[in-house]
Amino acid sequence: MASRLLKDADTRTECLRQARTIVVDIARSLRGQKVTELGLSREIGTSRAANRIHPSESLRAAMVLFEVITTIGADRLKAAGHAPDALLQLSLATNKLVSQRIRLASSSYMGFLLRSIEQAHLRERKRISREVHDRVGGNVAAAHRQLELSAAFRPAEAGKADDCVGQAESILRNTMGDIRALISDLRAWEPVGGLERALRSYLEDNKPGRMQYCLRVNGEEHNLSPEIHGEAFLIIREAIRNAVKHSGATRLLAQVNITPNELYSFVEDDGVGMDPCGSADGTRNAGLSSMRERASLLEGDVVITSQPGRGTRVELLIPLGHGTEDGA
Repeated sequence: MASRLLKDADTRTECLRQARTIVVDIARSLRGQKVTELGLSREIGTSRAANRIHPSESLRAAMVLFEVITTIGADRLKAAGHAPDALLQLSLATNKLVSQRIRLASSSYMGFLLRSIEQAHLRERKRISREVHDRVGGNVAAAHRQLELSAAFRPAEAGKADDCVGQAESILRNTMGDIRALISDLRAWEPVGGLERALRSYLEDNKPGRMQYCLRVNGEEHNLSPEIHGEAFLIIREAIRNAVKHSGATRLLAQVNITPNELYSFVEDDGVGMDPCGSADGTRNAGLSSMRERASLLEGDVVITSQPGRGTRVELLIPLGHGTEDGA
């Protein structure tokens, strides 16, 4: 059935170990013996999440295993002359043990995702904290210093004193803009009014005056689950934020295409370019890592293409389905 579980050697080994363990435990259960430790199921759940394999793949594999066990079991029981209720006992034991492992693996899978999202949120808070300290705190300190100089110059050099006050006012005006941008970052965790409206509002509030932009959102947003809707918005907004803050671009193009099968988006600028790994800027690197991590949790991917002096293109692809039963 073209299962993704068999494409990786480690995942294939886990599947076979799990299947053997289930078969052994069915036999033990039917004999009234204690089943084996269930730690493997928890490990599998974490492994599936880390490898971006949806639990539906494990469920499909479990259905196949159940079918194989009960089919072969029915033939063997019939050949051995067992009572009809023996097949029922086998089926119930198989269902119980398979379901138990699916629940444990799913719980571990969700735990891994929740921890990953928590880490992404923590990095976002740290980024905002750094910006408050570096931009707002530094600017306020600089404005305060200018006011101190103004007071010192005032008795003898009124012109210099006035210049210092003017510089303090200019610094504080810029600081107010920084504060508004940070507030926008803090409150814009949901695309209120739709992706296009929310992204356009973010651009209008944060883009430099010289920057021209074009933003288009095509397709039906109701095809997106709430989780994908919110996380995709945060990824695209971060790509725009990087372009606005770091690229020095004069033009920016952002587009989102939504189909029943996928969400595809790109953000492209004509700025200075960058290292796709983000190693030159710690803040930007944290943002890129957050984008990639959020995308991976949705079984998606972020691809960054850039050359020094020739701009940057950030592409996001998120599948909106898990294929058909024949693995198409």
